Amino acid sequence: MLSSLTAAGRLWIHDKAIDGAKVAIALTGIVGFCVWMDREQWMIAIILGVIASALAETEDRVPGRFKGLLMTLACFSVAAFSVELLFPFPWFFVLGLTSSTFLFVMLGAAGERYATIATASVILAVYTMLGAGGANTEDAFWLRPALLLAGAAWYGLLSLVAAAIFSTRAARQVLARVFEALSEYLELKAELLTPAAERDEKALRLALAEQNAHVVNALNRARQVLIVWVQERRQSQTQSRYLKWYFLAQDIHERASSSHHPYQALTTAFARSDVLFRISRLMLLQARACTRLAAAIQRRKAFEYGARELQALDEVAAAQAYVQAHPEPAWKDLLEALADLTRNITTIERQLAGADNPDALDVEADNNLRDANPHTLREVAGRIRTEFTLNSSRFRYAIRLSLTLAAGYGLLQLFSLTQGYWVLMTSLFVCQPSYHATWRRMGQRVGGTVLGLFVAWLFIGAFPQAWAQLALAIAAGVAFFALRTDRYLEATACITVLVLVCFNQTGSGYALIVPRLVDTLLGAAIAGAAVAFILPDWQGRRLHQVMAQALLRSDLYLTRVLDQYRDGKHDDLPYRIARRDAHNADAELSNTISAMLAEPDRHQISSDLAFRFLCASQTLLSYVSALGAHREQVSGWTEEGLIKAASTDTHRRLEGIAQGLEHRNAPAAEASPPGLAERLEEIPLQASPAERRVIRQLALIRRATTELETLAAALAH
Repeated sequence: MLSSLTAAGRLWIHDKAIDGAKVAIALTGIVGFCVWMDREQWMIAIILGVIASALAETEDRVPGRFKGLLMTLACFSVAAFSVELLFPFPWFFVLGLTSSTFLFVMLGAAGERYATIATASVILAVYTMLGAGGANTEDAFWLRPALLLAGAAWYGLLSLVAAAIFSTRAARQVLARVFEALSEYLELKAELLTPAAERDEKALRLALAEQNAHVVNALNRARQVLIVWVQERRQSQTQSRYLKWYFLAQDIHERASSSHHPYQALTTAFARSDVLFRISRLMLLQARACTRLAAAIQRRKAFEYGARELQALDEVAAAQAYVQAHPEPAWKDLLEALADLTRNITTIERQLAGADNPDALDVEADNNLRDANPHTLREVAGRIRTEFTLNSSRFRYAIRLSLTLAAGYGLLQLFSLTQGYWVLMTSLFVCQPSYHATWRRMGQRVGGTVLGLFVAWLFIGAFPQAWAQLALAIAAGVAFFALRTDRYLEATACITVLVLVCFNQTGSGYALIVPRLVDTLLGAAIAGAAVAFILPDWQGRRLHQVMAQALLRSDLYLTRVLDQYRDGKHDDLPYRIARRDAHNADAELSNTISAMLAEPDRHQISSDLAFRFLCASQTLLSYVSALGAHREQVSGWTEEGLIKAASTDTHRRLEGIAQGLEHRNAPAAEASPPGLAERLEEIPLQASPAERRVIRQLALIRRATTELETLAAALAH
């Protein structure tokens, strides 16, 4: 019994549980209503409206969801009635289809909410075509659009009710995902610090870069959800706790991503000491603590910090003291770096130990979050206007998708395909902004369609009863929304089952199997050809710009960090923006390289150079993060001139590398001040501990910059 309750509890805290419940209630209500009214022919249109409305949903509070629902219904009305009115006139229809698709995609430039609603509106337009293709000519022209809108409004009402009842659930879910991502990052960092002979440092660093991108994405998602809390004039204690947890996660991420010396040098020098093993074990325990904290936030339970972590912290302190008391020649230049590393993870430990009461943590005084969403029509128009250029990926994608749907419609008219509007539906879902994403989605869509058709064919034959098939349709709809973000192949199979079973209620289920398969293959082929030949966005061609942006963002982050060593530590909004922008640029670089490797060889640059640049860029960022993690105001500078000269030289060199990358030229060879490198490597004894740390990290940053210059010169050729 206890295990069943535990399983039910795990299912309930799943981030898709509420969505699944809403879809289940919506579909059950529709099926019951249509059967009761003896209007089974309405069922498909209303269910498609529910699906489109659910795809347009964003994580927001009740006022925001209500505004979003009104905007969604307005866009859906335009899409549905336009299709219904223009359907008898093919030339006007294809013109309206392409222009509306282009405008809806461009509307997404205004923000995430607009992008989601715009995409769902295009989907609903194709859903209207499906109905128009087989609609009863005796029905009024407004009936099918009205049914689609009724389904969208019905789901929207359920969404508003759920948002009112579970008002804090979205915030808790996104915060839990942040700490889960941090847990995996800490595990990889612990493995990287373990001095084991079988350790593959290159593979670990690449895995760390990929996981860092996941952490950054989770933090960005959390900020988007939490921004609505900050907009309220009066914040409750619960809201304040969620913000504190978010800022705590940011601080832990900065500390976890820090590097105080090259990993290889540390693991080699301390291979015969247990200090790095102790540090690695403590980081693993911290990773598990992040997992427990995520679960506690999700379940609204108290977070219990274990005694094992405190014992492991004492062991790290003892090992650190022994190393300091019994130095060896190989450790001479590494003891201070090791002390900073120990200090860093000790701070993480103290923060996690107090995470159950985040209000007591001194993690943030400035509760402002950067709100990048437009708030006026002028701002919306300005966002969209700036995207009207061929250099914009969104503009190119809008043209590509519009022409893709036009080509599908032309194919449908040319060959009079039975239920051929599935060609457009497949092209719409498969055609993604990038080549890599499109071809991945193509395989998932085709595979899921084949699987779904096979399952539906077996089930319809084995269970001819209407109640059994309708129950399967409801289950398939719930499964689709539970799987669509993480397991698209299975989600496609589920939505295929749902559609086939619903059509079977009107006697046309078996007749759809072959046309659905053929149309899916045709739609996927059109989308694949479009992404390769219509204004393609080859990642290898834009990689140089992404590399340049990563360096410029890290340079600005370094500037903000050094300012706080002069003015005092304060996690104000400008500092956090610079830090987040640097990590966003690093994540973009990692994602761009991964996408490039899935493209044809002729559009790629050297994968070895790309990976080496990624590692060097992330090393630079980790050295800057270490400075940020140890921020403290320095009074009575003794080496201010050296630090200023080093930071100015670093800024100049990083800008030169970035400019060379943007123009695909080798960085201009500019000499550094004479003797600067030697002075950075030989830290003056009279300098304070904070100054010594700054000088040591600037020396490491200089080495990383030199490596980046070499790689940029190689990439120029």
